[in-house]
Amino acid sequence: MQRSFDEVRQIAQELPEDQRLLLVNSLLESLSDQAAANEAQLTAEWDEEIARRVAEIKAGTAATCSLDELASDLRSIADR
Repeated sequence: MQRSFDEVRQIAQELPEDQRLLLVNSLLESLSDQAAANEAQLTAEWDEEIARRVAEIKAGTAATCSLDELASDLRSIADR
C-alpha cells in the first residue's frame, strides 16, 4: 500500500523528537547522495564535451576567434 505525503507527514509528526531528527537526517542524506550522483554525471558529461572541443581545436575544425574579436563581441553585448 502506497501512502500519501500527508499520511507520511502525520505519522512522522507523531514520532518522538529524537526519531524525527533521525528521519530528517536520513532524508537529507538521501538527497545529498542523489545530488552527488547528479554532480558526478554532469562532471562526466562536461569532461566529454571539453575533450570533444579540444579535439576539434587540434584538428583545426573548430570555429575560433581572436581575443580582440571576443572582447569586441562582449562589449557589443554589454552595450545592448
